[in-house]
Amino acid sequence: MPTSGLLRWSGVGLAAGGALTLLINAALTPRLPAHAPFAETAASPLFVWRQGASAVAAVCLLFGAVGLHLRQAARAGWFGALAFALAFLGGATLFAVEWGEVFVVHPLALAAPPALAALEPAHGGPGLYDIGSMIAFSAFALGWILLAIATPLLGAVLHVWGAVAGNAILGAGWCWLGLEVARARPEAG
Repeated sequence: MPTSGLLRWSGVGLAAGGALTLLINAALTPRLPAHAPFAETAASPLFVWRQGASAVAAVCLLFGAVGLHLRQAARAGWFGALAFALAFLGGATLFAVEWGEVFVVHPLALAAPPALAALEPAHGGPGLYDIGSMIAFSAFALGWILLAIATPLLGAVLHVWGAVAGNAILGAGWCWLGLEVARARPEAG
């Protein structure tokens, strides 16, 4: 059975990940150039701040997902375990994408914007870089949606009506859920 300290700190991590998600999507994302070429956006200092903060949020959410799973594992059964595994895998791949954008994409955009532009397919559809990112974001989102189903606390915050508003709601849900996990006492298995 997990210690109350682990639950408390994972709850703090979940709340911090939610708060960062709110901050990122309310203050940083709207300031990125909306219709600029990706290489130009990726070369901006704001891009580094946004992606770096997103990487930190992903790590906090990874830690928080562990505590959430430990908190409700006895009740959630196999479905909760599957939801946790997918949310954790999605969070890990999301972290990898954000990390790569800070330490690979941004320097590439500064040093060789045409090389970064060459990653975009000539046919206009998604390229391998885009597909890899979509897989990470989809696994992350699906995992957290399944955790929301397994956790009644998040059921009320699944009304997504726009990218910034949707992420703000999700971030608020993580904050709320993190605070609940942090205050919880371990359940008897």
